[in-house]
Amino acid sequence: MKILIVDDEMLICESIKSDFQRMEHPWEYQVFTARSVSEAEKIYYQEEPQIVITDINMPGGSGLILVSEIHQDNPDCGILVLSAYDDFDYVRNAFTMGACDYILKPVAFSELERCVRTLAQKMADFGQDGSSSGFEKGPEPIYNIEDIVAYIQNHIGEKLSAADLAKRMAVSYSGFGKQFKACTGMSFSAYLLNCRMEYARKYLENPHMKIKQVAAKVGYRENPQHFSRDFTRQTGMSPREYRAKLLGKDCPRI
Repeated sequence: MKILIVDDEMLICESIKSDFQRMEHPWEYQVFTARSVSEAEKIYYQEEPQIVITDINMPGGSGLILVSEIHQDNPDCGILVLSAYDDFDYVRNAFTMGACDYILKPVAFSELERCVRTLAQKMADFGQDGSSSGFEKGPEPIYNIEDIVAYIQNHIGEKLSAADLAKRMAVSYSGFGKQFKACTGMSFSAYLLNCRMEYARKYLENPHMKIKQVAAKVGYRENPQHFSRDFTRQTGMSPREYRAKLLGKDCPRI
Protein backbone atom coordinates (compact mmCIF):
# COMPACT_ATOMS: atom_id res chain seq x y z
CA MET A 1 0.00 0.00 0.00
CA LYS A 2 1.36 3.41 -0.98
CA ILE A 3 1.20 6.21 1.61
CA LEU A 4 1.86 9.92 0.98
CA ILE A 5 2.68 12.16 3.97
CA VAL A 6 2.45 15.93 3.41
CA ASP A 7 3.77 18.43 5.97
CA ASP A 8 6.05 21.44 5.64
CA GLU A 9 8.01 20.30 8.72
CA MET A 10 10.55 17.64 7.80
CA LEU A 11 10.70 16.22 11.33
CA ILE A 12 6.96 15.54 11.31
CA CYS A 13 7.16 13.81 7.92
CA GLU A 14 10.03 11.63 9.08
CA SER A 15 8.38 10.89 12.42
CA ILE A 16 5.17 9.66 10.80
CA LYS A 17 7.17 7.74 8.21
CA SER A 18 9.05 5.96 11.00
CA ASP A 19 5.72 5.15 12.69
CA PHE A 20 4.81 3.00 9.70
CA GLN A 21 7.94 0.94 10.36
CA ARG A 22 6.62 0.23 13.86
CA MET A 23 3.25 -1.04 12.62
CA GLU A 24 2.40 -4.68 12.10
CA HIS A 25 3.66 -5.92 8.71
CA PRO A 26 5.66 -2.73 7.94
CA TRP A 27 6.79 -4.18 4.60
CA GLU A 28 3.24 -3.65 3.33
CA TYR A 29 3.73 0.14 3.29
CA GLN A 30 5.62 2.19 0.73
CA VAL A 31 5.83 5.69 2.21
CA PHE A 32 6.47 8.94 0.31
CA THR A 33 6.84 12.40 1.83
CA ALA A 34 6.23 15.93 0.50
CA ARG A 35 6.78 19.30 2.14
CA SER A 36 4.43 21.42 0.02
CA VAL A 37 1.17 21.12 -1.88
CA SER A 38 2.90 21.40 -5.25
CA GLU A 39 5.38 18.64 -4.35
CA ALA A 40 2.52 16.52 -3.02
CA GLU A 41 0.56 16.92 -6.28
CA LYS A 42 3.56 15.77 -8.29
CA ILE A 43 4.09 12.66 -6.15
CA TYR A 44 0.36 11.92 -5.99
CA TYR A 45 -0.08 11.80 -9.78
CA GLN A 46 3.12 9.82 -10.24
CA GLU A 47 2.60 7.22 -7.52
CA GLU A 48 -1.21 7.19 -7.03
CA PRO A 49 -1.13 6.42 -3.28
CA GLN A 50 -4.04 4.69 -1.56
CA ILE A 51 -3.74 6.84 1.59
CA VAL A 52 -2.75 10.52 1.90
CA ILE A 53 -1.92 12.10 5.27
CA THR A 54 -1.71 15.88 5.02
CA ASP A 55 -1.33 18.92 7.21
CA ILE A 56 -3.84 21.77 6.78
CA ASN A 57 -1.73 24.87 7.28
CA MET A 58 1.30 25.01 4.99
CA PRO A 59 3.07 27.88 3.27
CA GLY A 60 2.37 28.06 -0.45
CA GLY A 61 -0.98 26.29 -0.39
CA SER A 62 -3.66 24.96 1.94
CA GLY A 63 -3.86 21.26 2.68
CA LEU A 64 -7.63 21.52 2.30
CA ILE A 65 -7.18 22.42 -1.37
CA LEU A 66 -5.07 19.30 -1.75
CA VAL A 67 -7.75 17.24 0.02
CA SER A 68 -10.42 18.54 -2.36
CA GLU A 69 -8.29 17.91 -5.46
CA ILE A 70 -7.42 14.34 -4.45
CA HIS A 71 -11.00 13.53 -3.46
CA GLN A 72 -12.28 14.75 -6.83
CA ASP A 73 -9.60 12.75 -8.67
CA ASN A 74 -10.08 9.56 -6.66
CA PRO A 75 -12.95 9.39 -4.13
CA ASP A 76 -11.63 6.00 -2.98
CA CYS A 77 -8.33 7.46 -1.75
CA GLY A 78 -8.24 7.49 2.06
CA ILE A 79 -7.36 10.99 3.32
CA LEU A 80 -6.26 11.77 6.89
CA VAL A 81 -5.91 15.42 7.87
CA LEU A 82 -3.39 16.67 10.45
CA SER A 83 -3.68 19.90 12.42
CA ALA A 84 -2.34 21.45 15.59
CA TYR A 85 -5.72 23.12 16.15
CA ASP A 86 -8.75 21.38 17.65
CA ASP A 87 -11.13 23.74 15.85
CA PHE A 88 -14.66 22.85 14.71
CA ASP A 89 -14.38 24.82 11.46
CA TYR A 90 -11.18 22.99 10.52
CA VAL A 91 -12.81 19.63 11.19
CA ARG A 92 -16.00 20.49 9.30
CA ASN A 93 -14.13 21.84 6.28
CA ALA A 94 -11.83 18.84 6.18
CA PHE A 95 -14.71 16.36 6.11
CA THR A 96 -16.70 18.47 3.64
CA MET A 97 -13.79 18.39 1.19
CA GLY A 98 -13.33 14.63 1.40
CA ALA A 99 -11.21 13.77 4.45
CA CYS A 100 -11.92 10.42 6.11
CA ASP A 101 -10.51 11.29 9.52
CA TYR A 102 -8.82 14.07 11.50
CA ILE A 103 -5.73 13.69 13.71
CA LEU A 104 -4.38 16.29 16.11
CA LYS A 105 -0.68 17.05 16.40
CA PRO A 106 1.51 15.82 17.94
CA VAL A 107 0.50 12.58 16.26
CA ALA A 108 0.17 9.67 18.66
CA PHE A 109 1.32 6.36 17.22
CA SER A 110 -1.76 4.55 18.54
CA GLU A 111 -4.11 7.07 16.91
CA LEU A 112 -2.28 6.93 13.58
CA GLU A 113 -2.28 3.13 13.62
CA ARG A 114 -6.00 3.05 14.42
CA CYS A 115 -6.87 5.41 11.55
CA VAL A 116 -4.71 3.56 9.03
CA ARG A 117 -6.15 0.20 10.04
CA THR A 118 -9.69 1.57 9.76
CA LEU A 119 -9.04 2.92 6.26
CA ALA A 120 -7.32 -0.28 5.13
CA GLN A 121 -10.24 -2.35 6.41
CA LYS A 122 -12.77 -0.17 4.60
CA MET A 123 -10.83 -0.56 1.37
CA ALA A 124 -10.69 -4.33 1.84
CA ASP A 125 -14.42 -4.53 2.68
CA PHE A 126 -15.72 -2.38 -0.12
CA GLY A 127 -13.16 -2.97 -2.84
CA GLN A 128 -13.08 -1.00 -6.04
CA ASP A 129 -16.80 -1.33 -6.76
CA GLY A 130 -17.73 0.24 -3.42
CA SER A 131 -20.02 -2.65 -2.49
CA SER A 132 -19.67 -5.54 -0.05
CA SER A 133 -23.28 -6.69 -0.32
CA GLY A 134 -22.61 -9.60 -2.67
CA PHE A 135 -25.00 -8.41 -5.37
CA GLU A 136 -24.98 -5.61 -7.91
CA LYS A 137 -27.53 -2.85 -7.75
CA GLY A 138 -29.36 -1.87 -10.89
CA PRO A 139 -28.77 1.58 -12.38
CA GLU A 140 -30.61 4.48 -10.81
CA PRO A 141 -33.36 5.82 -13.10
CA ILE A 142 -32.97 9.23 -14.72
CA TYR A 143 -36.10 11.12 -15.69
CA ASN A 144 -35.10 14.03 -17.95
CA ILE A 145 -32.37 15.30 -20.24
CA GLU A 146 -31.21 17.93 -17.73
CA ASP A 147 -30.38 15.11 -15.33
CA ILE A 148 -28.66 13.20 -18.15
CA VAL A 149 -26.41 16.21 -18.78
CA ALA A 150 -25.53 16.38 -15.07
CA TYR A 151 -24.87 12.63 -15.08
CA ILE A 152 -22.46 12.99 -17.99
CA GLN A 153 -20.58 15.75 -16.18
CA ASN A 154 -20.26 13.63 -13.03
CA HIS A 155 -19.24 10.42 -14.85
CA ILE A 156 -17.09 11.82 -17.63
CA GLY A 157 -14.34 9.25 -17.03
CA GLU A 158 -16.67 6.27 -17.38
CA LYS A 159 -18.07 4.43 -20.40
CA LEU A 160 -21.14 6.34 -21.54
CA SER A 161 -23.51 5.35 -24.32
CA ALA A 162 -26.78 6.68 -25.66
CA ALA A 163 -28.26 3.18 -25.45
CA ASP A 164 -27.50 2.85 -21.72
CA LEU A 165 -28.79 6.33 -20.89
CA ALA A 166 -31.96 5.72 -22.94
CA LYS A 167 -32.60 2.66 -20.75
CA ARG A 168 -32.14 4.76 -17.64
CA MET A 169 -34.79 7.18 -18.94
CA ALA A 170 -37.03 4.28 -19.99
CA VAL A 171 -37.33 5.68 -23.53
CA SER A 172 -36.42 4.28 -26.93
CA TYR A 173 -32.98 4.85 -28.40
CA SER A 174 -34.36 7.08 -31.17
CA GLY A 175 -36.60 8.94 -28.73
CA PHE A 176 -33.62 9.62 -26.48
CA GLY A 177 -31.60 11.00 -29.38
CA LYS A 178 -34.39 13.38 -30.41
CA GLN A 179 -34.96 14.62 -26.86
CA PHE A 180 -31.24 15.11 -26.26
CA LYS A 181 -30.71 17.16 -29.43
CA ALA A 182 -33.83 19.23 -28.78
CA CYS A 183 -32.57 20.08 -25.31
CA THR A 184 -28.85 20.64 -26.00
CA GLY A 185 -28.81 21.52 -29.70
CA MET A 186 -26.27 18.73 -30.29
CA SER A 187 -26.29 15.00 -30.85
CA PHE A 188 -25.35 12.86 -27.86
CA SER A 189 -22.01 11.80 -29.37
CA ALA A 190 -21.05 15.39 -30.27
CA TYR A 191 -21.98 16.66 -26.82
CA LEU A 192 -20.06 13.88 -25.07
CA LEU A 193 -16.96 14.52 -27.19
CA ASN A 194 -17.07 18.27 -26.52
CA CYS A 195 -17.55 17.67 -22.82
CA ARG A 196 -14.63 15.26 -22.62
CA MET A 197 -12.33 17.61 -24.51
CA GLU A 198 -13.33 20.50 -22.24
CA TYR A 199 -12.39 18.48 -19.18
CA ALA A 200 -9.17 17.36 -20.90
CA ARG A 201 -8.11 20.97 -21.48
CA LYS A 202 -8.68 21.67 -17.79
CA TYR A 203 -6.65 18.64 -16.68
CA LEU A 204 -3.81 19.50 -19.07
CA GLU A 205 -3.29 22.69 -17.08
CA ASN A 206 -1.74 20.50 -14.39
CA PRO A 207 1.87 19.81 -15.52
CA HIS A 208 2.18 16.93 -13.05
CA MET A 209 -0.59 14.87 -14.64
CA LYS A 210 0.58 12.47 -17.33
CA ILE A 211 -1.16 12.55 -20.71
CA LYS A 212 -2.20 8.93 -20.16
CA GLN A 213 -3.81 9.90 -16.85
CA VAL A 214 -5.70 12.75 -18.53
CA ALA A 215 -6.96 10.30 -21.14
CA ALA A 216 -8.19 7.92 -18.43
CA LYS A 217 -9.95 10.69 -16.51
CA VAL A 218 -12.01 11.71 -19.54
CA GLY A 219 -13.09 8.24 -20.61
CA TYR A 220 -10.20 6.89 -22.70
CA ARG A 221 -8.68 4.50 -20.16
CA GLU A 222 -8.70 1.53 -22.54
CA ASN A 223 -7.73 3.46 -25.69
CA PRO A 224 -5.47 6.42 -24.78
CA GLN A 225 -4.31 6.67 -28.41
CA HIS A 226 -7.88 7.53 -29.38
CA PHE A 227 -7.77 10.40 -26.93
CA SER A 228 -4.81 11.99 -28.72
CA ARG A 229 -6.57 11.52 -32.05
CA ASP A 230 -9.84 13.09 -30.88
CA PHE A 231 -8.11 15.92 -29.02
CA THR A 232 -6.04 16.79 -32.08
CA ARG A 233 -9.13 16.82 -34.30
CA GLN A 234 -10.99 18.99 -31.82
CA THR A 235 -8.27 21.55 -31.05
CA GLY A 236 -5.88 21.36 -34.00
CA MET A 237 -2.96 20.31 -31.81
CA SER A 238 -1.93 17.25 -29.84
CA PRO A 239 -2.37 17.15 -26.04
CA ARG A 240 1.39 17.60 -25.59
CA GLU A 241 1.46 20.57 -27.99
CA TYR A 242 -1.56 22.09 -26.24
CA ARG A 243 0.11 21.79 -22.84
CA ALA A 244 3.35 23.29 -24.16
CA LYS A 245 1.49 26.26 -25.63
CA LEU A 246 -0.57 26.67 -22.47
CA LEU A 247 2.48 26.73 -20.23
CA GLY A 248 4.53 28.76 -22.68
CA LYS A 249 7.41 26.32 -22.72
CA ASP A 250 8.51 22.91 -23.91
CA CYS A 251 6.93 20.20 -21.79
CA PRO A 252 8.54 16.91 -20.81
CA ARG A 253 7.11 13.80 -22.43
CA ILE A 254 4.79 12.69 -19.65
